Amino acid sequence: MKPRFLLILSVVIILFSLTPTLALKDITTYLPAVQETDYGYEGSLATMTINIKEGGGHVYVDTWPLTKIDTQASARIAKQVACDTLYLDCSNYDFFYTIRSEAQIVGGPSGGAAMTVATLASLLDVEINNDILLTGTINLDGSIGQVSKVIEKAEAVAENGDTFLVPYGQSVIEIEETTKEKSGPLVIEEKTPKKINLKEYSKEHWNLTVKEIKTVQEAFKYFTDYEIKTEDIEFKKTEEYQRVMKKLADNLLNYSAKLKRECEEKLSDSKIGYNYEKQVSALCDLSLDKARENYDKENYYSGASLAFSKSISYKYGINLISLLEIEDKKTFLREYLRRVEEKIFEVNSSNIELYAITEERISETQKNIEIAWKHYYNGDYIQGIYYASLADTRLYTASLWRNYSNQFPDYIETTQDLKEVSNNILSEVSSILTYISLTTTNNFLEKANNFLDKARDNYNSENYYAAIIIGLKARANAELASETLQSNIDYLIELHRKRALVSINKTNSIIGQSYFEYAEILEEDNKGSSLIYYTYSEKLSKLNQLLNKKIVSEEIEPEKYLSPVSCNYEKAIPFFLISLVLCSFAGFIVGKL
Repeated sequence: MKPRFLLILSVVIILFSLTPTLALKDITTYLPAVQETDYGYEGSLATMTINIKEGGGHVYVDTWPLTKIDTQASARIAKQVACDTLYLDCSNYDFFYTIRSEAQIVGGPSGGAAMTVATLASLLDVEINNDILLTGTINLDGSIGQVSKVIEKAEAVAENGDTFLVPYGQSVIEIEETTKEKSGPLVIEEKTPKKINLKEYSKEHWNLTVKEIKTVQEAFKYFTDYEIKTEDIEFKKTEEYQRVMKKLADNLLNYSAKLKRECEEKLSDSKIGYNYEKQVSALCDLSLDKARENYDKENYYSGASLAFSKSISYKYGINLISLLEIEDKKTFLREYLRRVEEKIFEVNSSNIELYAITEERISETQKNIEIAWKHYYNGDYIQGIYYASLADTRLYTASLWRNYSNQFPDYIETTQDLKEVSNNILSEVSSILTYISLTTTNNFLEKANNFLDKARDNYNSENYYAAIIIGLKARANAELASETLQSNIDYLIELHRKRALVSINKTNSIIGQSYFEYAEILEEDNKGSSLIYYTYSEKLSKLNQLLNKKIVSEEIEPEKYLSPVSCNYEKAIPFFLISLVLCSFAGFIVGKL
């Protein structure tokens, strides 16, 4: 038996030497930084090691000497971007970032890009080339943002590496040049700005190659000689989704057609002035042809959405005629608003997707009622009746969704602690907002903060479903706040469209599919809104993963994600030699036996 055992062992050794392992590995890289000295800022290097283990999706940061809070935020963003780049659910892994430096470096987010590359390398089990160093912030779309003190960092990099990757647009920098001029007993110092080509300067002074990069995927290629694969994904609507949407479209098309007829008949019998008659006629005459075309193509949600938008106009036309014909306009508007308010119902569903869809429509109803009341008190009854009509129509769709509760598939199994899930989401959003608030202010950031405040209010009221849903919308807007800094709208739409498709295909989410189809409708005429709804589709499709403990992180298969940039003989030859020695050794043992 012993010779046979040795033979099997030798074969196992050969196979093991030729097969790459899928275990997550530790990756260490350098982080270019600066330290403050008596003579100003000087370049410095810190080392960063990423270690990924099975866990609960947490991020841990250990730094010495201690750094600012934005370094911790960078680690969280690096983890998220790496997982999003690979379309991975990393909720069953913990990420440990250890940063060490011999000097008291100045904290900041400039290590984010390098941390993301290292995280990708660890997830994909590939080595990185530490003769290459990178500086740059990381944005949530994978783009690399600009940093300060690039020339000081370049000097430090030259002592340890041969290539320095810098953010796009930073190979030409501006420095202050100091000149001294003696005037009698005085020496006058004058500082003047001077532009430097960092590529030429670094090559001449330190023999350091400087390259500009735009994205973390581009940086990953330099560090590993591997490219992260991209592939096209189709939007395939599920049978459950189409069944629900067909019912919705049937109802809304019939409802809109009925309102259109009523609007036209009421207009023909009315005695309103010519100017108003022309305005109402434009409302009543709006066509439902495009809604029906989408319905015939089985784009049911698109058909329903288009029919809904027309029904608002018809409803407004009907109510506007009534308002114009009646003498006591104030009373008419007040009573109409009260009738709409009486129909508002409390959202109560055990299915979080149905809850999310219905709650959104109830919230819009309440918001429009509030606006209508403001116009009422300001005496602007025409604007008041418009917002009241909008609220009434939106409330009708909320009622439709509530009535379809038995049509929703029960694939979401709420086995998680809702309080814990909502708290985790709010904490993550808060961390993202802390990071991006350092560099930007825009409308997306403002919306994210507003959503976060609303989510916290629901959390404190123990309304955890609403806290989760609104928290995910806060997260979507927080990400968009960062991404709009570096990328054009078409790039972002394609990025989030693909992320949404990956998420939808994994979960078959009804709400994810509905947001996606609505985003497609908007893409031609309103790219900004289209981007938002693609991002909502991506985030809310993951409700199943968030609420079901039975779902585990998928196994990471590097070959699924990687393709070599070119044949790397420097890496291939050592591996070949090791394999040859092991095979020869095994052959010698077998020969002896």
